[in-house]
Amino acid sequence: MVFDRDSKDELKELIIESKIKSEEIKRQSGDLLQWSQYMIDLADASEKVAINLPSTGIDWKDKIDSWKYLNQQQYQVILGMKNITIQNVSSSGNNATYAMADFTNVSNFINSIPYDIQGDTLAAAVRLGHVIDRFAEKEKVMLLLKQYGLINSVPGRASPVELFNTAWAAFEQPIREGSPAATSLIPVRECINSTISELLRRRPRQEPAKSAQNKIMSICKQLAVPGYSPQAIQYLAERWNRLVDELSDSKQRNYSREEWRVCLLHANLFLMDLLQCLDQSKMK
Repeated sequence: MVFDRDSKDELKELIIESKIKSEEIKRQSGDLLQWSQYMIDLADASEKVAINLPSTGIDWKDKIDSWKYLNQQQYQVILGMKNITIQNVSSSGNNATYAMADFTNVSNFINSIPYDIQGDTLAAAVRLGHVIDRFAEKEKVMLLLKQYGLINSVPGRASPVELFNTAWAAFEQPIREGSPAATSLIPVRECINSTISELLRRRPRQEPAKSAQNKIMSICKQLAVPGYSPQAIQYLAERWNRLVDELSDSKQRNYSREEWRVCLLHANLFLMDLLQCLDQSKMK
């Protein structure tokens, strides 16, 4: 999908607005202090990449939507609304991070960027990647998987923790011929599928949920922390609906090293958002 220059300008304005709100939240909040600093770093790095990207040839809509949602949540925090939850705020930041992970790989756009700013754009993309890596580091996901007891396997099947380890080990080992992205992205897909299956089993009330999107919505509606918004649930479900296809595509086409990395970051961010929004006391 192609959007005109107005879409690019809208995204830039939303990023700047979010950075200003993050500064205000940082001044007002103790519990949200670390998160606010991360969002300032994300907004600053995102702005520096987005400002140099071409206005056409990029699907700006999901980026714009994610930053709109983040700004809405930040505005509620600043107003001190009683029904705001740390999970809603964290999820909105995770959603924006997920959308901006695509911009850590500008190789697809580099030929559309004026030569004199290509170096700056590449450097900005690297910085954005470092910011996102810090937020979505695999050790955080591993800790969450273990907290949910997803380290144990059943006979003949690897546990989510084992699958997650396999996925990242395949990416981090020296590149060898015959080691495509599928050796990593299929295991992380199965890690998420196994996690979802276990969470479905732990719902207090069993109900039909056949599609990928409906499974996430059923889990969150029954197990999310009080106050977790329907909009946050919808965003999370839509992300998994897209991500499962993204991970599965690695079997049909060759992913570049950077595309591979972005897919793993997407998987990390999804797992973080899903597990952090749930209330384990509600599980059977």
